[in-house]
Amino acid sequence: MKFTKISLIVALAISSTFATESAISGDAKIFYGTDDAGDHDIFDKGASYGDASLSIDYSKKVNENIAINAGITGISTLGLENTLVSSTWVDHHLEDRVWIDVANITGTFGKTTAVLGRQKLDTPLAFTETWNIVENTFDAFTLVNKDIKDTTVVASAVTRANGDDFDPTTNPDGEFTNFQGGMTDLGDGIYTVGATTKLIPNATAQVWYYEANGLEDNKKVWTQVDAEVSENITVGVQYAQGSKDSQFVAGKIGFSADKLNTYLAYSEADDKGKLSFTNYGGFGGSKAYTEAWWNFGFVTAPDASTIAGGLSYDLGSVQLGAQYTSVDSGASKNDMDELTLTADTSIGGVDASLAFINTTADDDSIDGNTVQAYLTLPFSL
Repeated sequence: MKFTKISLIVALAISSTFATESAISGDAKIFYGTDDAGDHDIFDKGASYGDASLSIDYSKKVNENIAINAGITGISTLGLENTLVSSTWVDHHLEDRVWIDVANITGTFGKTTAVLGRQKLDTPLAFTETWNIVENTFDAFTLVNKDIKDTTVVASAVTRANGDDFDPTTNPDGEFTNFQGGMTDLGDGIYTVGATTKLIPNATAQVWYYEANGLEDNKKVWTQVDAEVSENITVGVQYAQGSKDSQFVAGKIGFSADKLNTYLAYSEADDKGKLSFTNYGGFGGSKAYTEAWWNFGFVTAPDASTIAGGLSYDLGSVQLGAQYTSVDSGASKNDMDELTLTADTSIGGVDASLAFINTTADDDSIDGNTVQAYLTLPFSL
């Protein structure tokens, strides 16, 4: 599921505003899903997965330049595996687990901010995915500089990560590595440097370079420009290139009017390439305009061409959404079409979401209907 992402830049800006007093915030979640893919019967225990989680984040500004940030997350089935479900959103072997997902020191000196330790990231190919019941994080050293007008420069060295490509339907044996011995070493690490600028009138442009050495051994470049053509129309272009002849290009046009937002996007991945452009150390998602709502991993795979479109409408108390993604996988013959309908609301301070996903795919394990329910209670102390 796609929730609003808070970028690293915004997160750092928030952390720098804390007073000398401590700040505590977090959320409690209960997620449930069921499907009729394969030989499943929807709503049956054997076709359903669920979890409950609790995350607590703590931040304190030690002085005008230095802040400490820490966070813990716990997950439990609450015994649901004995009644309603037989699987979980992430693999924790049905045991209650608690781990440290954030632990860093943040220092701001002039227009430069440094973050050392376990942290959330939001770069095109290494980012924290917020759709899952728990979030993936990274052990990294990150520098953010704003000396250039309307431009943010970011450099990061990532040594470990705790995400994977776990999916209750497509990869039921995947493990979220924090549950099994902590973060996963990435060999020599993943190094990235990038810049985001608004120097172009009515546009935001970004370019990123990545070099991975260790578990992955490749180089990738990601470029993107998003522009506001008029008050109601936006356009965007993405281009990515990597080792082994890998290329990916995507375009998007969006329209908004009053309470309605719509978009149409198209993407292609080079048929000669060997790499995809999904998240390093994540759950398998990507930043592609055409990325599917639920079935990740198809859009940026070599030789894939994708058409995607969506709309959302704000009724006030309820927000309705629809997204369609159609992937022609080319030579791999692993096509996938996905239609997702969503409804989001807030009841008594609890954010509630309901999703219906219809998937038509060559892969029988995901071909079928899926129903998901999300309950999230954010809090601050």
